[in-house]
Order: sequence, then structure tokens, then C-alpha cells
Amino acid sequence: MIHSGLVARRLAHLAITLSLALGCARGGCAAKAPAPEGEGAGRAPGAAVTPPPATVPDRGRAGDRQSSLASAARPAAHTGKVVRIRDGDSIVVLEGSVQVEVRLHGVDAPELGQAYGRRAKSFAGDLSFGRQVEVQPRGKDAYDRTLAEVVLPDGRSLNRELVSAGLAWWYRKYADDADLASREREARAARRGLWADRNPVPPWEFREAGRR
Repeated sequence: MIHSGLVARRLAHLAITLSLALGCARGGCAAKAPAPEGEGAGRAPGAAVTPPPATVPDRGRAGDRQSSLASAARPAAHTGKVVRIRDGDSIVVLEGSVQVEVRLHGVDAPELGQAYGRRAKSFAGDLSFGRQVEVQPRGKDAYDRTLAEVVLPDGRSLNRELVSAGLAWWYRKYADDADLASREREARAARRGLWADRNPVPPWEFREAGRR
């Protein structure tokens, strides 16, 4: 059975609440109805309620991951000795005890069966064979060769020297490179190397014709 005193207190609280509600409807109110017994236990009267701390996204961790991915996107440069020239744009570099197949990035030299193909190979060998070079990786090609810019001991780029000599094309399909574009224009205007021919055939077209 409910204690008569508790019932009386709850009825009184209800009456006060209704009175305050009528007052708010007429002109606003500032007071609050007292809490019934049992509510707000353990908190001092009038004590402010502290909201839970806001959750802040951990941007530092996301940034670290992004930085790691950016640094991993392009492997670090490494050095080695050129031990073989396969053709004008493909060489083998000895790094420690490992021979690494390197395909020059952004350029395409004539195939050995094309005009100027053997001349391009000889030119690449004259500049790099037996020398220590810096390999600056740009990724891998479909044959798992390292695509790279190859820097010669004197700081010149083997890739770019081939284009300047008119012994390689700027491989525009795979490299958006203003410097290579400029070098090709200059070689073409001077009719150097393969540009001495009236209608030189790009090596990618030569390869495609060979597949038919």
C-alpha cells in the first residue's frame, strides 16, 4: 500500500508544476519545479551538469597514414653499376649482388629492328655502360621492369639525353613532361638522329604492326 504522506507530496508537486506551466503560458517563467524525491540523487542542489567530453577525430593518425602512403608511392633512389645495355631505353643495373632490369621512364627509343635502333643502343652504352648511375624509380612496367629516370655521374639524365640526341621519342602516353616535350621539339627542328628521316615511325606503332 502506498504511504499517504508520499501520495500527498507527489500531489503537491503536481499542483506546483501545473501552476508554473500556466504562468509560463501567460508571460514566461524562470523558476523550475522542484524535483520529486528520488530524482537527482547524489547531486547537490543547483549543481551544474557537466556534459560528456566531445569526441575529437584523431586527425594526427590519419595524417601520418597519408604521409606514409605518399612516401611509399615513390621508392627512394638508389645507385648501381650499369652492366648491360639491352637497347636504347632498357639497361641492367647491378645493385649489390642483384641485377635490376631498368626501363627508362618517359622515353621510347627505336626498336633494334628499326632505323636508328642500334644507334640508340650504342649511344646509351657510351654514356652509361660500366658507370655508377643513380636510379630514380617511377614504378613498374607490364614486364616487371623498374621504370626510372637514370642519372649519369655528371648529373645529366640518360632519358633526356636520348631525346635531345634525336634517338628516342618522348613517350607522351605515359609521361606528362614539359622538358621532354621541349627536347623533342628541338631535336625535330634540328633534324637530329631519327628526325633526319622524312617520316620516322614511332616505336609503339612499329611494335603494334609486328603483332598483327
